[in-house]
Amino acid sequence: EPDDSESYPEKDPLLGLTPTPSMKATLKYFWVVMGLILLQVVMGVVTAHYGVEGNAFYGFPLADIFPYSITRTWHIQLALFWIATSWLATGLYIAPAISGYEPKLQRAGVNFLFIALLIIVLGSMLGEWMGVMQHLGLEDNFLFGHQGYEYVDLGRFWQIFLLVGLFLWLFLLIRAIKPAITQGGESKHLLTMFIIASAAIAFFYIAGLMWGRHTNLAIAEYWRWWVVHRWVEGFFEVFATVTIAFLFVRMGLLRVKIATPAVLFSTIIFLAGGILGTAHHLYFTGTPTSVLAIGATFSALEVVPLVLLGFEAYHNLSLSRAREWIKAYKWPIYCFIAVAFWNLVGAGIFGFLINPPIALYYMQGLNTTPVHAHTALFGVYGMLGIGLMLFVLKGLAAKYVWKNGIISFSFWTINIGLALMVLLSALPLGLAQTMASVETGFWYARSAEFMQGSLMDTFRWLRVIGDTIFAVGVVALAYFVIGLKTGWSVEKEIDISEDNYPKIESRELVED
Repeated sequence: EPDDSESYPEKDPLLGLTPTPSMKATLKYFWVVMGLILLQVVMGVVTAHYGVEGNAFYGFPLADIFPYSITRTWHIQLALFWIATSWLATGLYIAPAISGYEPKLQRAGVNFLFIALLIIVLGSMLGEWMGVMQHLGLEDNFLFGHQGYEYVDLGRFWQIFLLVGLFLWLFLLIRAIKPAITQGGESKHLLTMFIIASAAIAFFYIAGLMWGRHTNLAIAEYWRWWVVHRWVEGFFEVFATVTIAFLFVRMGLLRVKIATPAVLFSTIIFLAGGILGTAHHLYFTGTPTSVLAIGATFSALEVVPLVLLGFEAYHNLSLSRAREWIKAYKWPIYCFIAVAFWNLVGAGIFGFLINPPIALYYMQGLNTTPVHAHTALFGVYGMLGIGLMLFVLKGLAAKYVWKNGIISFSFWTINIGLALMVLLSALPLGLAQTMASVETGFWYARSAEFMQGSLMDTFRWLRVIGDTIFAVGVVALAYFVIGLKTGWSVEKEIDISEDNYPKIESRELVED
């Protein structure tokens, strides 16, 4: 790895990259990503407010139309949908960029996949609403409605549809990247890792089809955690590591000889802890004592790679200051730094807080769980999704200079808001529930009698502070992304640094 800025390229290697038709076609994916993020925030606000007011939203009987079950389901599903959409679109963008090859009908494939994803998102959400509102029979509800398994709530038909979409994405990815692999070169092994990580995302979602309508709950839970933990926390993590490494290699900030073994090492560590660490979800689902021992041991090992994240964050920060042109990628790199921070705090500290068997016995299903969920799912995968989106948006029009004000405000308010919603509300709620669970019983910690007490009510209202700051940050992000098209988020001068080329005045702010 280069030790000083002298080793980095003088000019941005991506500046001369001409986006292919299929690369340009990924832009609309990110418009959808922003729409889904905004909708998810709205659902989160409504769901949190139901905890205070019950079935109303500031006096309006909203629960008659959108009950708690559906707002919470949509809040979680939308998170998975927009994060996955951002990642899939990034894969479709960087594949032709890596190989320099645009396969025939690649753009048509990207557009077809986009339509399929829209149908899956809107169709599954409608089906979930119809299921909760009792408009579907039992069999139809399982197929098209709401399965009732958190994170895999969507009906079986939509699950299969999504799986087909993932394999179509994998096909589009491989056909675009294959020429770069067959040519060999020093990037061959890293590219192979990228393909394997992408294939794992498609193949391991099959675990979500392993139960049926009448499957024993313990068995269904086992397979559900294959999706939630192994698919998301295992193979998503690998894909993220490979993708970030490849972006840095492509930008000339990381030597491929360093990146390849680093990715392999990270993958081994992530999967060694992650695969057997899945058992910490299965302590009390009818499994033998041995599962408890294995799960506890390997869950502890899951924290090991997080120790390395501090070095990664420092390295990313150093990169952002190494050359003048790298400043153009400041905010994608800052998002990667945020990923490392929240991985350490959200996945590491708050995850390990609830993972040991004795802790989980008293804490499972309390507000300590959303503490981990928000800081790990949004903090890690959400910030990565935003970072990848910003990287692609920059790559699609690399010569335009971004205005820092809006995106800077958005970045800091999102992260500060996330921290405050957890520290002021969810964490105190969870710790108070834990004390009640230990002293009186788990039943009491979740009872209406305890949860509707004045202290708990105060903690829930404190959620407004963090939620509001976070929501303002998300709206600012949407404003910034829209501004890349309208022109209010970019400077009138083009090119990205004096180190590269003389700046040119231009009235044409954004490429079509």
